[in-house]
Formats: sequence, structure tokens, C-alpha cells
Amino acid sequence: MVSQRTDLAFSSDAVWYPGSFQTPMAYVIAEPCIGTKDSACVDACPVDCIHPKKDSPKFEGETMLYIDPVECIDCGACVPVCPVSAIFALDDLPEKWSSFTEKNAAYFGR
Repeated sequence: MVSQRTDLAFSSDAVWYPGSFQTPMAYVIAEPCIGTKDSACVDACPVDCIHPKKDSPKFEGETMLYIDPVECIDCGACVPVCPVSAIFALDDLPEKWSSFTEKNAAYFGR
């Protein structure tokens, strides 16, 4: 049996991450993060949903940071602290970076 979350507002124009029909992406880290990987967003996140962390073995091998679509609580604390303005609410993500929705989810195997 698949459990459905009833605490989320659903709309017909929502974008869902691959492999799920239950939880929408709240925030997405996009192209400006590539090569920067500033961890101010990691420190600002109250639920530890942005990875990889600087002390992770995966950090050096990744070109950017990613937001876990399941763990993110949609608080937006990461947005104002990003020095390169790479974090967007899904509705505000520029079309040219729409592929980053899937990239963020795929990093976590979602």
C-alpha cells in the first residue's frame, strides 16, 4: 500500500520529481552553484537536506550541491544566504535551468 501525504497542497501544474507522485520539489539548486559549492546554504538549512557536505567524501567529486526533495521542509532559509543566487523555489526556477529539478532529485536516488 502506498501512503499518501495529506499535508501538502496539490495542484495540477506541480512538478514532481522522478519516480514519485507524492512529494513535489520545494527548492532547486541550479547552474550558478556549479564550481562554487559555497556551504552557507548547508549551514542555514534547519533539516540538513543539502548535500554533499564539505566533510563528505562525495564533496570533491561533485560540481555542485543538491537539495533532497523529500527532506526539504520548504522553509526557504537557504535562498537568501546563497552568494551566487543558485537556489530557487520551484515556481521561480528559470526555464533554462529546468533540468536541475531532476538533477537534484537524482542525486538522492529519488
